[in-house]
Amino acid sequence: MKKPDVSYDSLRHRIYNINANDFEGVAMDVWNYQFASNPIYQQYCTLIGMHPDHVKSVRDIPFLPIALFKDHEIKSGDWSPECVFRSSGTTGMTRSSHAVRDLDWYHRIAIQGFERAFGHPRDWVWVGLLPSYLDRPDSSLVDMVHAFMSSGGHVENRFFPQTLPDVAEHLQRLKERRQKVVLVGVTFALLDLFSDYEVPVWDNLLVMETGGMKGRGVELTRDEVYQSIQSRAGDIRLTSEYGMTELLSQAYRIGNVFYPGPQMKVFVRDVTDPFTGLSDHQRGAINVIDLANVDTCSFIATDDVGMTFPEGTFDVLGRMDNSDLRGCNLMYASTS
Repeated sequence: MKKPDVSYDSLRHRIYNINANDFEGVAMDVWNYQFASNPIYQQYCTLIGMHPDHVKSVRDIPFLPIALFKDHEIKSGDWSPECVFRSSGTTGMTRSSHAVRDLDWYHRIAIQGFERAFGHPRDWVWVGLLPSYLDRPDSSLVDMVHAFMSSGGHVENRFFPQTLPDVAEHLQRLKERRQKVVLVGVTFALLDLFSDYEVPVWDNLLVMETGGMKGRGVELTRDEVYQSIQSRAGDIRLTSEYGMTELLSQAYRIGNVFYPGPQMKVFVRDVTDPFTGLSDHQRGAINVIDLANVDTCSFIATDDVGMTFPEGTFDVLGRMDNSDLRGCNLMYASTS
């Protein structure tokens, strides 16, 4: 395999310190680096007839089908992983795996992305309505929340594996102290919490849901989830996190759209023709450039459906038909 023409260390520095004006140039260098150093990605590009001479802009870069993370080790370069994140799954379901070369890199990227949207995570107390970190050490979501907790070291930080009255009681104590709190939880667990218990609400509480129902109960749109919680909690501050095992970056919903982290850019493709891109405001399957994935593959064709908007934001409208059920809600279900 041809040796990459770009320096790995230089790429990492440019990726972490990226700005919007530099994005395309950095993305093109990452594409050249990964085509040269990632055998699975190079093989895929070759099979579809795409070579460096054909790629003149980010719009030309091929996106690797996300399903390949289930059956192949996706790596750019020769290195041993510090850890491997795995997607959730039920018995008999093949789980995606994402090898992580440098766990600190993942934490730095996640902190940078959250800080861009809501301020540094160290300034918040974190309450996780999720399986505990020790129960699922291969969960990227739980690892991220644990990193956020560690950045501030608040004694009130706590994981809850189930919707127990203890959650509401813990939040009540935090409200009395006027703490800044992020309550992060899988969607149906949050719905159960607000349905079954009197959850305190205050100005410094941010509730973050992390995905859909994924097999537990009737599938709801995100707006329906928000309306259900708001019907019980009034003027509560809600957001959603968009992330997955195969990506190291996250996006956060503010208002009605998702704002990607600085290393992310989202496109949409025709659901019937994966090589045809669509314009803003058109509904299609989501492609993600995540430059933080410099060690694996930064160009991912997901199974999610959505649309993009001119200012770089996007919305997630659901999943492609017949896609595998996946996500952190299944982790919660296995502990209930």
